[in-house]
Amino acid sequence: MSATLSIVIPTWNGRDLLAECLASLRLQSRPADEIVVIDDGSTDETSAFLANGHPDVRVVRLELNTGFCVAVNAGIRAAKGDLIFLLNNDMTLAPDCLEKLCAAAASREAALFAPLVFFRDDPDIVYGAGDCQRVNGRPESIGFRCRRDAFELPLRIFGVSAGAGLYKREVFDRVGLLEERFVAYFEDSDLNLRARLAGFDAQLVPEAIAWHVGSASLGGKTWWRSRQCWRNHALLVLRNFPASLILRHLGAIVGERINQTRRLLSSARAEFGLARAFGVLVGAGMSLGAAIPATIAARAHIQSNRRITPRQLEDLMKKS
Repeated sequence: MSATLSIVIPTWNGRDLLAECLASLRLQSRPADEIVVIDDGSTDETSAFLANGHPDVRVVRLELNTGFCVAVNAGIRAAKGDLIFLLNNDMTLAPDCLEKLCAAAASREAALFAPLVFFRDDPDIVYGAGDCQRVNGRPESIGFRCRRDAFELPLRIFGVSAGAGLYKREVFDRVGLLEERFVAYFEDSDLNLRARLAGFDAQLVPEAIAWHVGSASLGGKTWWRSRQCWRNHALLVLRNFPASLILRHLGAIVGERINQTRRLLSSARAEFGLARAFGVLVGAGMSLGAAIPATIAARAHIQSNRRITPRQLEDLMKKS
């Protein structure tokens, strides 16, 4: 019996994007067994749009906007499939994308699968071919902004993006859902690290094609994205990196903290001015500090469930 497939789509005030996303799902050669849309407190009549135009879609309605992690986790809990495809509302899929992904899941030993994603408005430019994880703690989308004709497919990937990533259910059963304290940004990298530490493999499925609009839900708030990346970079390292890796690459990690700080101050200064930019940094530091006790407790659990050695994890990472 073939595995069942659930698609989980979080959405917040993105009715038009969601309409295009759902339209691409209707054209799939291998349709999903269920589509679960999490309406994260939308005020643009998303629920009415779904009820009237897509009665076959299961809707999980959250009364207040809770953020990406909480919304996605609500969808994963509601989903019934053996395979869970996390998909942003600003993604559209080639007609055979789900077929290619499900075929890979049925025939390969890996448990996380990434499609090859291009920018929808510039389909000759790569948006992502899976994710890599650097030893300095920074995750990156492989191939980001590379030209299609000059891009060499990676031989391996570290993990997948929650914006368009297929997971076998056993991943969530074994390592848990997205860490909700992250709210947004680097939460999928945290999941990738936990999955890798638990011994799961990730693979790119380059024949599965998707297209991405690009930061459509952020509304231009680059300072907030920089704030989240500054904060969550530290949480990512503290939760997941074995102590020996932190010590061996401490210089690179500190260097990345400095880089993240510069980016945060620069983006906040462009939005608010220098004085308030430092206030944003202080606020981010307070938020980080408040998350440290729970992070340390989670770290003990994550490291106790580790199934690979620190050296094996390091070998999977990008060094430079």
